[in-house]
Amino acid sequence: MPSPTAHLRAPLLWILFPFMAGLTAAKLWPMPACGLAPVVAAALSFGALSAWMAFRPGKWHHVAWAIGLCAAISLGGFAMLHFREPQLHQWENLPPREVSLTVRVDRVYPDQPLARNISGLGTIVAAAEADGALIGSRVYFSALRRISVPPVRSGSYAFRGVIEQLPREPAAASFEDYLENLGIRQKLTRGKIGAESSPPTAFRKFCNRVDARLVKILSLGLETHPQVSSLYIAMLLGEKAVLSPAQQNAFMRSGTFHIFSISGLHVGIIALALHSLLRLLQIPRRTTMALSLLILWFYLEATGVNAPAVRSFMMIAFLFASQLFRLSGNPLAALSGAALVTLLIDPLQLFSAGFQMSYAVVAALVVMGVPLTGKILDRWRPFSSLPRPNWTRRHKIIDWCGRSLLGSCSAGWVAFLASTPAGIGYFQLFSPGSLIANLIIIPLSSLAIVGGFLSLLAGLLGVSSLSALFNSSSAMTIIVMDWLAQHGTRLPGAYYNAHFIHAWLGPISIVILTACMFAGLAGGWSRRFGGYWTPAAVLALTLIFGVKFG
Repeated sequence: MPSPTAHLRAPLLWILFPFMAGLTAAKLWPMPACGLAPVVAAALSFGALSAWMAFRPGKWHHVAWAIGLCAAISLGGFAMLHFREPQLHQWENLPPREVSLTVRVDRVYPDQPLARNISGLGTIVAAAEADGALIGSRVYFSALRRISVPPVRSGSYAFRGVIEQLPREPAAASFEDYLENLGIRQKLTRGKIGAESSPPTAFRKFCNRVDARLVKILSLGLETHPQVSSLYIAMLLGEKAVLSPAQQNAFMRSGTFHIFSISGLHVGIIALALHSLLRLLQIPRRTTMALSLLILWFYLEATGVNAPAVRSFMMIAFLFASQLFRLSGNPLAALSGAALVTLLIDPLQLFSAGFQMSYAVVAALVVMGVPLTGKILDRWRPFSSLPRPNWTRRHKIIDWCGRSLLGSCSAGWVAFLASTPAGIGYFQLFSPGSLIANLIIIPLSSLAIVGGFLSLLAGLLGVSSLSALFNSSSAMTIIVMDWLAQHGTRLPGAYYNAHFIHAWLGPISIVILTACMFAGLAGGWSRRFGGYWTPAAVLALTLIFGVKFG
């Protein structure tokens, strides 16, 4: 059997890991009193030393080259985050005060249909002279819906309300902690939205019209079933706010809430469906890839361009690029490239729950899941005494079902290992039931997503009856999913309330577990170092000594 490391080469990891270390150091420690100039000078010096050592023979020169490269990139990441976020460690001890500001809306959170408030994230673009220091700062806003017009992303609006600082050390897994990780230091509440100072861009208006059209298509045939329709729209368009509290709790506790976020599952299925459809129409391969990425991006824009979807889109773009230019690409290389580009665009994403969970899980599936699945399937040899040419349809069906089940179980186990520390750290939930729930819910949600894609395609082509048919079939699948999630979490041992004894144990355990998997890959998952059981042992020790249940 070939080594599992033979096809997983990702040179960008030499840049990605030190860069992440530099960003983490910048998040933990403020800018030195002497400024960033010495840090930048040290980074350039280490970079020059590394370049000089790279062309000299000898083992120790290669070691010095690696150390110099890592030091240069780490220092560069430290300087970049402080340069991009100069207020990262600056906290103003100002009391709440009433202000009048102009805010460019960057994101609007979907609210419950009967909610009085509308909220979102924005950037302050204009303020009174006394509040000029606020210009350029990001802010969370909340305003009364009954006395305001709903803002639209990329538009600028006059806000009047009370601005106050967020707590310096927010509670773990709180909304304030989420905002702090985004670099937001203040919130604008108890306000109202005034005149529109600058309208949204023409492209944003077009995306809003497309979004309304998609909602209308997905509602065809489900007008008399509003609850099912809400779940369906939530899954296809990422509108999680339409879920009831009971539904949110059920899917969260079962470890399957990710199906309502436009993320890797949605983007991957739609990308595969688009690629297959365009190839079926005999469109050239390069044109197929370009059209698939273009349509995917429009889909992301119409559904709000959330961070998980963008990360998935980037990974697919890297995979397509490797095929387009006939490069020796692989999932790990594409994942590394997507992560690096994501952090260069928005370095604070490194500290968000979504980034850590999505990349940790996908990296684990690539680094550990692929070789583990290969090893398991090598041992799956049904009817070994019967030559394969003599197999009947029954033999082939049994073989296919067995391989599919074993592959799904392997991937589910690895995903469980990788996601458990983040689930405890950010959601204070330990969900053993997710091992089984994901095996059932993910295939069902995949069917619903495919049905939704076909419904949207038929609706955009004007075939409303066919769209309604696909909606109805997907709705039946969603009803089954909802029933399984709500009843499954009532079973004993499906989930436990849990939290780390110390908050810093959450990210540390993610790093240790991920490093353990990469070490296993580098060693060919040799039994001398514990093989595939080492990550499980690390997680078990974390649960025993670092987690408090109840």
